[in-house]
Amino acid sequence: MPEQLAGDQEALRLAWDEAARRGPATLAPESGSVYDGGALRVKLMDRECMVDPQARTMTYSDDGSMVKPHVQVLMLHYLLGAVRSEPTGEMVTFREFQGGAMYFPAYKKRTLDILVSRFGSDPEALRRAGERLGAVALGKATVSFRTRFFPKLDVDILMWVGDDEVPSSANILFDSCASRVLSTEDVTVVAGTLCSRVVALSK
Repeated sequence: MPEQLAGDQEALRLAWDEAARRGPATLAPESGSVYDGGALRVKLMDRECMVDPQARTMTYSDDGSMVKPHVQVLMLHYLLGAVRSEPTGEMVTFREFQGGAMYFPAYKKRTLDILVSRFGSDPEALRRAGERLGAVALGKATVSFRTRFFPKLDVDILMWVGDDEVPSSANILFDSCASRVLSTEDVTVVAGTLCSRVVALSK
């Protein structure tokens, strides 16, 4: 655990270093965020983050709370990587990312299994959470919707409610541009962060 924490802190330091070097005025147009001479304003699902590369602070604009470190790393990686790609509209599964098949069991435990556990017998709670998230209903599966996780990254959640013979299941799809913007590990964090937000909004 201490080694993991040190690794996370180093990743955060390096990401802040690069963000400060490039500057918010450069990062804003490439990432779909807004820069008005102060901090960058970046949408993260249904919330807005204030990102200040010089002060190395990242807070939510609605309540001023600090963004969790692992989400800070994700946000910075997005801001730095968004220049590489535009959304394609082609939605892909986690297995289609580099190494995705190998890491799928761990990914599934942290994401899809959580969705099934919480919403497999209560799809209406997932539907309500999607509405609160501001997501767009897709009309697929039992419940499905698309949310704009970052300004240039759409993510879908799909839930199939099972019966006595077939268990409930879920899937998460990502715009294929994610592979050019984020690492596969980052994509895992995207999915986990989205799942946590959906569960929180369902309460």
